[in-house]
Amino acid sequence: MKKEYQTLIVPILKGLPMIILLLIGAIILAARLVVYTVPEYQSTGSIKIDNRNINLGDLAIFEEEGRTKGATSVDFLTEVEIFKSKKLKELTLRKLNFELEIFREGKIKTIELYKNSPINLSYKIINEAAYDQIYYLKYLGANQFLWSKNKEQFDLSNQLILGDSTKMKGFNLVINKNDTILSEHPSSLRENDIFSFRINSLKAQVAAVNSSNYFVRSVDKKIQIINLYFQHKVPEKAELFINTLMKTYIENCKNEHQEEANKALFFIDDQLALVKKKLQNSEGRLVKYKTQESIMNIKQETDAILKEMMQLEFQKVNYAMQKGELERTFEHLANGNDLRDFAPNFEALKDPLFKEAFLKAQNLELVKQDLLMKYTVQSDEIQNIELKINNLRTFIHESVKNTLENIIARQDEMTGAIANIGANVQAFPDKEQQTMILQRSVKLNEQLYTSLIEKRMEIAVAKSANTVFHQIVDRAEKSKNPVTPNTALIYGVVIFFALLIGIAISFLKHLLTAKIKTKKELTQHLNLPLIGSIAKTRKNENPVNNLGNLYTNLELIKGEATSQKKVSTVLISSMLAGEGKSFTTKNLAKIYASMGKKVLVIDMDLTNNQPGNLFGTTNDLGLADLLRKSITPHQAILKTNTKNVDFLPKGDLSNIYSGILFAPQTNKFIDTLKADYDLILIDAPAIGMVEDVTLMMKQVDFNLVIFRRRQTKIKTVQFAKSILEEQKIPNVYAVFNGAKTNHHQKYFNKISVKQQVWDTVVSIF
Repeated sequence: MKKEYQTLIVPILKGLPMIILLLIGAIILAARLVVYTVPEYQSTGSIKIDNRNINLGDLAIFEEEGRTKGATSVDFLTEVEIFKSKKLKELTLRKLNFELEIFREGKIKTIELYKNSPINLSYKIINEAAYDQIYYLKYLGANQFLWSKNKEQFDLSNQLILGDSTKMKGFNLVINKNDTILSEHPSSLRENDIFSFRINSLKAQVAAVNSSNYFVRSVDKKIQIINLYFQHKVPEKAELFINTLMKTYIENCKNEHQEEANKALFFIDDQLALVKKKLQNSEGRLVKYKTQESIMNIKQETDAILKEMMQLEFQKVNYAMQKGELERTFEHLANGNDLRDFAPNFEALKDPLFKEAFLKAQNLELVKQDLLMKYTVQSDEIQNIELKINNLRTFIHESVKNTLENIIARQDEMTGAIANIGANVQAFPDKEQQTMILQRSVKLNEQLYTSLIEKRMEIAVAKSANTVFHQIVDRAEKSKNPVTPNTALIYGVVIFFALLIGIAISFLKHLLTAKIKTKKELTQHLNLPLIGSIAKTRKNENPVNNLGNLYTNLELIKGEATSQKKVSTVLISSMLAGEGKSFTTKNLAKIYASMGKKVLVIDMDLTNNQPGNLFGTTNDLGLADLLRKSITPHQAILKTNTKNVDFLPKGDLSNIYSGILFAPQTNKFIDTLKADYDLILIDAPAIGMVEDVTLMMKQVDFNLVIFRRRQTKIKTVQFAKSILEEQKIPNVYAVFNGAKTNHHQKYFNKISVKQQVWDTVVSIF
């Protein structure tokens, strides 16, 4: 558990200052981001779509037997697409005062002022050049402004005076102060304040309402409620747009119904005028004929034939009216007009496939208009939907054409049937025949006239009612809280990434600078036997007491491995400088000397070019001079202040190559000294700094490699393992220096409770 704690928590605790700094910086960054981001507000409205929309077909002008009256079903998804259509957006924006936008220009962000502007701009458009251009205004004080098209540069010649009309490119501009705002916020207009304004064309206004800020969502296909969402930097505009859009949709539906009713009334009025004239003429002819011929009654047997002929004549007129409606539809399609602007009479066509195809084509036209705001005409998306529309238009065109041909054929049939009955009537006496013909004409025109009057009354009533069943469920309200920037999300994300980066850096740093902390960790990475450990030596402590464990284990190994030898040579090294090899050599020599052993310490540390002072003695002569045979051993070996310990300095190394110093001849020289000493300790250079020392390590009896707790890096230990295995060094043992206080140390050295607590804290962190 403790190892897991150290592995996970210790790197974080070590990197805590850096993590805290990153968190502080991240919070400051998030705060600046929130402050400098222009907020956006969202308003939401809901509208219920009813499928009982009344149209011309509901009035069933051209009924067939078996077909019932009633409202036609409207495709709900088609209505959803209408809310996305360019046409509805245009109708809505025409009612809103979104043409002029006024902004306050800051150093970092720009804010739209809308009704909170300290200045009022009035303008008169002269030509199209006025639209979609950004102008900057700089207040100079004393009711004077400078205008420019570049925010950074203002020409003194481009001055504007409050209240004066100034001719700009494509429009005339007049600037006045907004006294209402200035009375509430006097500081809203100060010298050197910069404003900007833009007069938006209707096309630009529509383009600004797109899929990035305007969303249409249906609750469900079975639940005919549509939710509308609109985001804007001005909350009042978001509220106004949604509410106006829903009202405009309902008004547009009413207008379309009015237009359909007007077209139907116009058509029926034309037919009424013609039928009325025919009725008057037929009645006049009948009265005149009866008067001239003194005819009072018509024979009973002619009634059946007369009734049949009247029915045929009525059907013929009915087909003529249908033909007129179909020719109007055919002409609209043949001219390639937009299907969205035409409402055909589906009852006249009597073709359900035509109706379905026409509604699909209208829906595709709406989708095409929305796609044109995102893609070009040549794009694949537009070409694909254009192909679908053309296929549907071809089908619709053929359907109308075929129906028209059928109507013409039926008219011919009716004409032939009437002619046949007329031929039969010829058998009647002339007076009766003529009377029957005149009566038939009168009754036919009366019946047709009465039918048209009834239809006209129905359409007039529907027009007067002008009823649509759509209903606004929830009106949009002004939002008080912005949807962007999401303050909580920004702070959360920034803090999360700051912690993530801080912890990652802490673990990376710990990984790159990880150091040995325990003996177990050392043996795991080194894969060498551990001969002993040296406890951490404090001030005023005798370091010899902390090497007892190393001395005991070394003696045991010596006794087992060198039972036939009188003396041994022990080389003490490390991987890097400062790991305690000289400290270990010096105090290990003192321990052996205290046991009555005569010890020779040889200084071969090439990483320190200063004369040897391991035992407080110095000498310019030493091992290097002996190897040159310029002096005798007696001149080089020094007596030390420690009894039974002699010291051989390294001497002058300026002209000696390290490979020669650790060559076999050096070991042969050392063998000549064994007769005078019980133990020879060699203070060797660090292996990682002078790799040639491995030449001698192969020749001595024992090799001790020192690794210091919390100083030797793990990667250094791994490097030592690779060198020792590669060089195949025999008799190598590891020594763990700086170990935690043990019972042996506590017994010989008095350690205060305060010091023990401090050691515990340091061991954890």
